[in-house]
Amino acid sequence: MIMIKDSRRQSGMMSIIIIFIILCLISGQVLCFKVIGCSGGSVMFKCMKTNQRDSSVQFKGKYFCRNRDCRTGISTEIQHRWVYNERFALYDGENRGFFSVFIRKLSREDDGKYSCGNNQEWSHNVDLVVNRTSSSCGTSVIRSAYKGQTITFSCECEHKFKTHTKVLYRVNGDPVFVLKISQSSQSSEEKFILSDNQRNHFNVTIRNISEEERGVYLCGVERDGGDKPPSETSITHITFIKEIELNVSSQISSVQVEAYISKSVFIKCKFPEEFKENQKFIQKDSSQEISVEQNQWIRHDKVNMYDNSSSGVLKVFISDLTEADEGTYRCGVKTADDHLFMKITLKISQGDHFPESSGSAAVIGESVKLSCNSPEKQQSIKHICKENEQKICQSISSSEKQRFEFSDSTAGVFTASISNVSLRDAGVYWCGAETRHQRLTSVSLTNKHQLTLTMPPVIGREGDSVQIKCPYDEKHSTGMCLRRGTCLSKEVKYLCKGKCFTKDAQIIIRSDEDHVKNPKISVKDDTELNLFTVTMTELRAEDAGKYWCAVKDVFNLPIELMIIRKNEMTTSDTKRQTPQDKPDIISSRDRRQTGDHEMTQEDARRHSDPESNPLYSTVQSPTISSDSQNPLYSTVQSPTIPSDGLLYAAVSFQNHEESLSEASVRFSKEETHCEYASVSHNISPN
Repeated sequence: MIMIKDSRRQSGMMSIIIIFIILCLISGQVLCFKVIGCSGGSVMFKCMKTNQRDSSVQFKGKYFCRNRDCRTGISTEIQHRWVYNERFALYDGENRGFFSVFIRKLSREDDGKYSCGNNQEWSHNVDLVVNRTSSSCGTSVIRSAYKGQTITFSCECEHKFKTHTKVLYRVNGDPVFVLKISQSSQSSEEKFILSDNQRNHFNVTIRNISEEERGVYLCGVERDGGDKPPSETSITHITFIKEIELNVSSQISSVQVEAYISKSVFIKCKFPEEFKENQKFIQKDSSQEISVEQNQWIRHDKVNMYDNSSSGVLKVFISDLTEADEGTYRCGVKTADDHLFMKITLKISQGDHFPESSGSAAVIGESVKLSCNSPEKQQSIKHICKENEQKICQSISSSEKQRFEFSDSTAGVFTASISNVSLRDAGVYWCGAETRHQRLTSVSLTNKHQLTLTMPPVIGREGDSVQIKCPYDEKHSTGMCLRRGTCLSKEVKYLCKGKCFTKDAQIIIRSDEDHVKNPKISVKDDTELNLFTVTMTELRAEDAGKYWCAVKDVFNLPIELMIIRKNEMTTSDTKRQTPQDKPDIISSRDRRQTGDHEMTQEDARRHSDPESNPLYSTVQSPTISSDSQNPLYSTVQSPTIPSDGLLYAAVSFQNHEESLSEASVRFSKEETHCEYASVSHNISPN
């Protein structure tokens, strides 16, 4: 029974189709036609009046409906403008023998039989077919553009439509209208260009985009009810295969950046997300564009550039600025069809009110303060960065920022403080003012600081032993292995008296030596702690001086070794002195000069945190000679938390070196910590 019913149903459907086709061919009249669309796409067609009456006679009440109550479709008596009913639209023009129907965003439910016509006079049957088999039809995309930009988008279509007429329409409220067809003549200077020379797609270009181009565009093909190109007598319709929503934003900001002669400037350009992996470029004035490789710094003359493809940010760093660097720069990205850029007007001003480069010193483990300037007229953000090996100033990493603090000093001056200074902090720093714009950040760098590091002094007694500990960067702790599996030895560390790798330096020991060469000196290189330790035994007075820890020729760390002579006796009084015998706390400079960048303990004290507790103090004699009842003395402040290190007062005489043998410092043997020291010396006769 089931099979009989199914066969009867199929027979009935075939009868309906045959009757429909016969009715469409009666008397040569166009009583029905087919419109083909695709799911997600749109269609536009004309409902033509038959030739029964003069087409100049007008009747109101046009419709396109699925059934008599027209719940699905649209009907109107309004003329001369588009009328909308959700996804359906109808336009009835004056003195025309047809009206236009537009259906947007088709779905499979729209497939079926419709009728269109005039309520009083005529009607046609319309067979609307909605396909869902084509992957290239019914797509919808959103494109963003900026004023002045030229964009191109492609409209994919099946190969069978290669010779069909292609069209571009625009949906801009009222009305829907045609912009371009492929058969019309075209010029490269036109606003809209349709290029139809590909096998499975055609291209649409919109030049010099303005706000007026914002809206929705539809691209499609003109066809009839079949797949072959329509003839001149065919009733055609438009099958729209792609919908493009174009958003037009304002021109990317044109920004003026001010920097200063002999200083530096850092610029970051942020591009839209969809262009982050596209190639970026820099252009100055009308010169040739400089393409930027992704994820690596490249240099062209004085301009350093870095394209971060993961964030879509192009970084530009220019140092040692001159008046010749002033001009218009374009920070851009290459798109498939054109270039998108930000305009930067770089103004170079005199920077006489900013100090020249300065050197700062810090003791490891303590704090250091760097003085920075910022233009008072700018509302800016304080900024500090550090040069890398390529002399490019890069922002402080997020993990290190907690050790960097800013504080205002005076108008136009602020202080950048670095706490808990370590080896990795040595280097060149720039600080200045950061200004943020839309999609662009600029930093005018005005102060350059060379930060050098030193270790706290090491003190030993004559005849005893002492350890000199040299920390180093972890990058010097491991060996380097070749691809074939052979590993080279670790980098050699050095301890020198005098700055290593200079002609006057004396190499004391290397990390690859043992103490057989000199049994009084031994070395241990702890690669886990990144610590190179030298032990010196049987200390002598001549061992005192400035030592340097070094790795290769890129790392030199100075350490002062002070020797206390334990065989000297000291009295508690001080003989009468003259102004020429004024002592100072210097332990090595009078004995030996070891380099241009040498520092005394007084230098280290001046650059350390002034609020920290000193471990030593300066001993000075009065400028006016006093009698023996007024002793020369020095007070040494103990640290808050005692340590095993000795507190000391070191004394030398600049004008009478021979008196050094008569001066000594006495420490209590019963106590670990020295609480006081008294000094006496003999005055050489005139």
